Amino acid sequence: MQACEATGTSVFLGRQPIFDRRRQVFGYELLFRSNGARNTSNVVDGDAATGDVMNNCLNVMAWDELVGERQAFINMTRRLMIDQVYEVLPRDRAVVELLEDSGTDAEIVEACRRLKQAGYTLALDDFVYSPEYEPLLELADVIKVDFMALDAGQRAWHAERFGGRRYLLLAEKVETPADFEEAMRLGYTHFQGYFFCKPQIIEGREVPAVKRNYLRFLHEVNMPDLDFARLEQVIKQDVSLSAKLLRYLNSAAFGLRNKLTSIKQALVLLGQGPLRKWASLVATGALGADKPAELLITCLTRARFCELLGQSARMNGEELKLFLMGLFSALDALVDQPMEKLISQLPVPPEVTDALLGAESPLGRVYQLVLAYERGNAAELDAAAGHCGLAVEQVGELYWQAVKWADQVRV
Repeated sequence: MQACEATGTSVFLGRQPIFDRRRQVFGYELLFRSNGARNTSNVVDGDAATGDVMNNCLNVMAWDELVGERQAFINMTRRLMIDQVYEVLPRDRAVVELLEDSGTDAEIVEACRRLKQAGYTLALDDFVYSPEYEPLLELADVIKVDFMALDAGQRAWHAERFGGRRYLLLAEKVETPADFEEAMRLGYTHFQGYFFCKPQIIEGREVPAVKRNYLRFLHEVNMPDLDFARLEQVIKQDVSLSAKLLRYLNSAAFGLRNKLTSIKQALVLLGQGPLRKWASLVATGALGADKPAELLITCLTRARFCELLGQSARMNGEELKLFLMGLFSALDALVDQPMEKLISQLPVPPEVTDALLGAESPLGRVYQLVLAYERGNAAELDAAAGHCGLAVEQVGELYWQAVKWADQVRV
């Protein structure tokens, strides 16, 4: 295992984006992930889980690497709230989420009052209204309504009751584009969940011409035998592609003595493996131009995460397949078409196609490990890591390497 050098501590942390109505990232909830050292499938020890998250935020990872200029939402248990442990967090950058099982008695209300007096933002997590919450509602800044726990009428009632007031009204566990559209329509202002990773498939909708061009580019660059002359013609027809390729190869990273001016010269110099990787990154970025930026970050993170997991699992020679598998894992959401249809049109290795469609295989096991880490279910994570021959202790470290890489290279 490769621990963080500064502390010798391993990173077990997840990050889930919170969006505003423009589908721009407002902040991130920083989530506990199992370290495999104790049974935390249901986060039995909430105090320890929050302690792990706070330690990683403050002592292992740089805060700006985690959330940039955005807000960080962090769960707080009853005991930690009463003990004012949140005081180690930056008050202008942290949103403290009071967990739903913390109670509503006088002691916890007073603890929340002290938090507000200290200048922190208070959120009520997994909120479903009942009258005993009224004292806490007088203090809360953010109400996180549990969308999955409510029916349509209850979702509307919560929006009517708390919307348009001083609260930031957040719909959480928004898992589909339909959920997101419903929450938008009802007047919720912020949204959390995996809806942005899901396609919005409408019968008969065609892929826009611009996206069709980039899908053709992906097709061309993933052919088993690259035709550099034909690929040169494809790239020359798109000014932005030509500029990106030349800028990429003329960057300081390559240390070339003479500037490149020929597309074909650039393609040959880059070589087949790096060319496929670069071209797939650029095309994926272009396909996601009209989508939330976080969707591209997710694709990039998964691509690098798959690659790193494969390296740790000694899947030598499979690096490009692993990278493409992660990169294309949300292709359906980028184009709003079924994955089965899209992936069948690309000449990617059959192992990648099979893994993305759920087949059991070495690549498929890596993909399932990535999804298990994102979902945060410790039992699934332990099993998926075991299937890949990896210790869970390795996985969180590799995930954060992938996150940092994705944030740096977004197309």
